[in-house]
Amino acid sequence: MRPEDPTPVPSRLSPRVVLAGLAIAYSPSWLNRVVAWTGVDWDWLRGPPSVLVWNWLAVGAVFAFIYGIERRDARSLRLVKPNGKDIQWAVFFWGIGTGVSGAVQAWLPSPPSDGLTTMLALPIPTLVLLILTTATTEEILFRGHAIERLRELTGHVGLAALVSLVLFVLPHVFFFGPYWLAYQGVNVVLIYVLYLWRRNLWACMLMHVLGNAMILVPALGLA
Repeated sequence: MRPEDPTPVPSRLSPRVVLAGLAIAYSPSWLNRVVAWTGVDWDWLRGPPSVLVWNWLAVGAVFAFIYGIERRDARSLRLVKPNGKDIQWAVFFWGIGTGVSGAVQAWLPSPPSDGLTTMLALPIPTLVLLILTTATTEEILFRGHAIERLRELTGHVGLAALVSLVLFVLPHVFFFGPYWLAYQGVNVVLIYVLYLWRRNLWACMLMHVLGNAMILVPALGLA
């Protein structure tokens, strides 16, 4: 049973406003390239740690845009209080995704991945910050904001979710390699199912942080 939608129906945004907001939300995907093009060579603006900068700046800009330009609030991103069922399904979906991922890796061991090697070489405190940051900010930027605004733009939630899915997957495949999709594809699909069904971004954040935390197993030498 789908939960009742607690968010009011807002006035429709113009396509120009929607596209401007989406450009802000997806800015972390291209800001690193802009910085590299300018010749700036600051360590904290390169590689995975740059996510701690760009993603939070983008989230701040998105909220400023939502409140200042769109005249809406966090509920428009489905940031509403989760109920027990939301939490239960988040944990259940994570369990399914993790089980499938483990089975795939046992059947098809992953080849070396430069992206994964880079992540595992990070200090544990930095890795923990990245786990929490991506689980929070990616849900706001690439799920809640993207799907809801693309839905307004296209008039179809399924198409909005598909576009969001593709734009979310591509950077991960480029960084971790194509095998990432074989191991994490079910998790990604399930988190979209969770969002579209439960309509609760906090539940998606919980599922995301549980999934991200699995990287601590090899990072701590437990695998």
